[in-house]
Amino acid sequence: MPIQSGDVKLLKSAVMADVPEGGGAPTGNAIADGTSNAIFPDISELDRAGGRVSLRKTFLGIQTDDTDTYFGANVIVADPPQDPRVSVTLFSTKNTFDTRTQAASRIESYLTRGPEWGGYMYENHIVGQRVIQLFQRPSEQLPNVGQTLVLIHNEGLSTEKVQYVRATAVSAKERTFTFDQSGAATDYKANIVTVELSDALRYDFAGSPASRYFQRAASGTKLRDTTVADAGTYVGVVPLVDAAGLGDLTVKAASMFTQLVPSAQTETPISDVRSNGVSAALVATGAAITRTLNLIFNNSQAMHVGAPIYPGSLSIDRSGVTLTDAGGRLMNVGTEVGRVDYDNGIVTLAAPSVFSSEGSSAAHAVTFIPADVPDLITDQRAIPVTIESRSQSYAFVLDDIPLKRTLAISYLAQGRWYTLREDGSGAIKGLDSAYGVGTLSFTTGSVVVTLGALPDVGSRIIIQSASAVNTVPATNTLLSHGSKVYFPLNTSGDLSEEKGEKAIKIGSAIIKWDHGGMKTATDNGLGQLTGDATGSVDYTEGVVRISPNAMPPAGTVFLLDIDGDITTSVSVDVLSGYLGATNIRPGSVRFYASVKFTYGLGFSTNQLLFQERVVSVLVRDNGAGVLYFKDPGNNQNVNCGTIDYAAGTIENNSVVPVSEFDISGPSRNVQWYGVIGSGYGHQGTTQQRWNDIQEYTNNNRSRQCELLASAVSVSYSNSTASADSISIKANACCLRTEMVPNYTLRGANFMLGGVLYKQLPDNTLVRDPSPTTGGGTPSGSVAGASGVLTLSYWVAGQAPTVSNWRGVIAPPTAGLTAPFATSYTVFRTAASPLRPGSFSVLGTLMDGTSFNVAAGVDGKINGTRVKGRVDYEYGVIELYFVNPSGPAELNTDLSHLQIAGLTTIPADLVMINSIRYNTVSYSYLPLDAELLGIDPVRLPSDGRVPIFRAGGFAVVGHTGAITATVSNNQTINCGRVRLSRVRVIDSNGQVVNTGYTADLEAGTVTFTNVAGYAQPVTVQHRIEDMAVVREASINGEISFTRALTHNYPAGSYVSSALIAGDLFARTNIVFDQASWDGTWQDTVKGAVATATYNVAQFPIAVTNRGAISERWIIRFTNTTSFDVIGENVGVIASGTVTSVCAPINPATGVPYFSIDPLGWGAGWAVGNVMRFNTVGAQFPVWVVRTVQQGPETVPDDQFTLLIRGDVDTL
Repeated sequence: MPIQSGDVKLLKSAVMADVPEGGGAPTGNAIADGTSNAIFPDISELDRAGGRVSLRKTFLGIQTDDTDTYFGANVIVADPPQDPRVSVTLFSTKNTFDTRTQAASRIESYLTRGPEWGGYMYENHIVGQRVIQLFQRPSEQLPNVGQTLVLIHNEGLSTEKVQYVRATAVSAKERTFTFDQSGAATDYKANIVTVELSDALRYDFAGSPASRYFQRAASGTKLRDTTVADAGTYVGVVPLVDAAGLGDLTVKAASMFTQLVPSAQTETPISDVRSNGVSAALVATGAAITRTLNLIFNNSQAMHVGAPIYPGSLSIDRSGVTLTDAGGRLMNVGTEVGRVDYDNGIVTLAAPSVFSSEGSSAAHAVTFIPADVPDLITDQRAIPVTIESRSQSYAFVLDDIPLKRTLAISYLAQGRWYTLREDGSGAIKGLDSAYGVGTLSFTTGSVVVTLGALPDVGSRIIIQSASAVNTVPATNTLLSHGSKVYFPLNTSGDLSEEKGEKAIKIGSAIIKWDHGGMKTATDNGLGQLTGDATGSVDYTEGVVRISPNAMPPAGTVFLLDIDGDITTSVSVDVLSGYLGATNIRPGSVRFYASVKFTYGLGFSTNQLLFQERVVSVLVRDNGAGVLYFKDPGNNQNVNCGTIDYAAGTIENNSVVPVSEFDISGPSRNVQWYGVIGSGYGHQGTTQQRWNDIQEYTNNNRSRQCELLASAVSVSYSNSTASADSISIKANACCLRTEMVPNYTLRGANFMLGGVLYKQLPDNTLVRDPSPTTGGGTPSGSVAGASGVLTLSYWVAGQAPTVSNWRGVIAPPTAGLTAPFATSYTVFRTAASPLRPGSFSVLGTLMDGTSFNVAAGVDGKINGTRVKGRVDYEYGVIELYFVNPSGPAELNTDLSHLQIAGLTTIPADLVMINSIRYNTVSYSYLPLDAELLGIDPVRLPSDGRVPIFRAGGFAVVGHTGAITATVSNNQTINCGRVRLSRVRVIDSNGQVVNTGYTADLEAGTVTFTNVAGYAQPVTVQHRIEDMAVVREASINGEISFTRALTHNYPAGSYVSSALIAGDLFARTNIVFDQASWDGTWQDTVKGAVATATYNVAQFPIAVTNRGAISERWIIRFTNTTSFDVIGENVGVIASGTVTSVCAPINPATGVPYFSIDPLGWGAGWAVGNVMRFNTVGAQFPVWVVRTVQQGPETVPDDQFTLLIRGDVDTL
């Protein structure tokens, strides 16, 4: 007969208690409907105080004496506990006999080993420590508070030690480390990251020492990130926050998560943190250079090329073999043969026999672009993720093309942040390929990325990068003195560019020195030297800068013969004035004047970082009556006026024509757009260098110069002092590059006289770095701020001309002169979630206005000059900078912020480097594993797990109730049709199972015999819709593949379903073996037996009531007798081939199975076995009750488990 409702039961397991052996096999004892404490005991005061996880194993069982099928069986939590601090979650291990220990291990396996972390454990750590220290590059991301990492020592070996650890606090300190390079001390920087742990270390873990290669020692502990293994599929129930109607495809639930383990929140202040990070980015210092390096280069000897390498520029040629780089990998015709350390300029071979005769020294032609690693402020942009724009693939264009290895794309999926990074070759990838992949074009700035999962609706995809827009490559054109080194000689007798004691009469300077004979250089009266040297004479300052045609050795004495000049200073009007004397000596006039440069870009002028810049320039006369100064933006001479030497008067033009070219001109802020599906969304601003801005029709770039009217102090000479002869010993020479004000020279690299010179990070100048060790000989120093390099060593007899000059003029990252500005920024806070109302931000706008504004508890930021919003849950901040009095052409629509009264308002610029924020974040404190009975470290830090996922099943349901005193033949109309269930409960809370009939389709209940009812009774009537989940978002929106067929009012729930499938008893494997060695497997092991059981004619009989899911063996003890053995139940019976074998299941009182004696046949021998499996009509369900810390709110609570399925009605 068909399965009846009473045949479908929720059964108890063998041990219904929170003990290690809890759970086990099913019993025949049903859990009665509506009975108090039928599954869990009451919640104790200790549970309320500390939190608790209770596990009970139950079984969905079909108890019939046939094998009828219960179709599509599934279990849901239909109604949750009313106490908000108590939650109920279901999962299944699909193991009939497992216990609480195995189930807890399954829960704890939510996180598993992921890719290796970008750092390693620094030095040894011992058991009991609650703090570990990591050694990693400053550019590598730090672990997040709450993040779980895994420590593994001797991975894969029998001595492997593993511990999962969770960070409760993270701090980093940048330290300088020193290593020896051929006797020279060379510094490098690394982050020492201190991570406080929720649990003490359980083992001693061997660490690794500091390494300039940032490579973990082979014997050191490996540090891995964790990834979600999701070993268990969890189901639960959440309320709907909005009513759902007939035909809806989407419902809005309170959450898509359930609380699997309790956690306690703690607050962590975050104070004065920079919003945009400082990135140590590799910047090209100029064009590629080629060097010939002679060394043994193989898999045991690295190559040091002499400078950091710009990614994608390396080529090594030797004996017809060409190696190139790609994303840090050294490639030989598409095959990886080694690694490239770009930052340190080190190339290593991992594979042997890349070259022939690798054990011998050979010449290697090494071509690469030298680079440096200045600190730059990162740009940050965001793509909003909406229901309409949500996708796994995104494409956008970055106008300011990122520097290699600086692009990072972060996205939020299932409540967890994932970051993808560009590796220097244009490939974008995460720590694991499953996180996503993409590409960046360094030609167009186009980015195409495919995420590893759909991003969460309402979140932001955050794009961070640094560009070279605010750096200046120090090419040869910027070197002064004709790209030559020089000796600075002043009239005080010092080797210095400081002002000398005497001015020099024009045309009087003669310099002599002995180098292979007496050499002479003469002043030509125009400030230039001729003869055996070139150079310049600064008459007023009393300084000669001389570059001998052949460099003399260090220690050479220069004899400076001059006629001293008497210098007079007078204050005059810069535009027109009388110097107070006549017959001014030509070439002796000099004064400092203020000039204002004005920059324009047509109708886009307001997009410029600044529009005016006032600088002080040194004005001189050229000896021919013309006044001029060097343009600080391009090093060109600019004529600005005239001098009448005889009359002693000067005239200057107020407007001076200048070139548009300016290395320190303002960058342009460009609106940035991202392609999202088929639409566009404005996401922020990026920058273009002034010299890279294209000229558009009606948008022409312009640069004007105005000499500002003011009184200036003019120095001149019109009389001569006595002659003088000055001896100066030269132990050093100089090289100077033109500088942008407040910028710093970094990464200088050049050749002089066949010698390679290199600037180290500590501004030491070394020569000829070793290709095997990287070490060089100290040979001078660099004054980075002034751009002056002082050499203490050079090769005598060589020309003074510098070649292959490379370097970067890097901007400051702090202060008013830092050239980083934007009208919009977005960033993630250092930790999340944030306490509502705790966020504030402060900084300085480009016009000097300071701001300090706080966000409301609603997340809105509504300052006069700053607008924005805060996502407190995930710590994402959007800021827009405005000026209510600004020009209308800068209006931007901010209505999407939903701030009352805010529509359009003119945008303004902020100094990015000035932005700081303060907030308070929540972190989750894992509770004691002993008290919980579960180790929470391998679970999400907040203890929540998702219960809805795409492709899973969900049930939307609502249970209504009608209370009435009923009588025989009375019909209760439930007011809705197509019910899924009716339940009658009497006034004592007991479930009534008889005396009524229900017409579910019509929605009515008719009472036929109410005798014995405790009146009044309550009729519970339920409606449901089951559907496949198409998409589940962290904001609680759950969409289905089909529409709802009922109206669901407030108070309805949506449950995820634990799918059991079709349940019926059966035998699924039968075979024989000649012998059995105790190994349980589902295929024949060894030889088959001579005899065979005739299962086709005499199948092994089972019933839904008696069968269990078990593997069985019939092992013959002689030719006719055997033992019956179960893998889990052991030896349960003996039998013979002449009688029915039907061992009784003690839980149900009926046989596990029945074997017909007619099927045995003959030929069985001692030790022969017959193997078969039975599958029971039960499905194991683990029920988890989670109690969060806090007081009791419901004295007598309950929850509803609902078994659902269909039966054959024929």
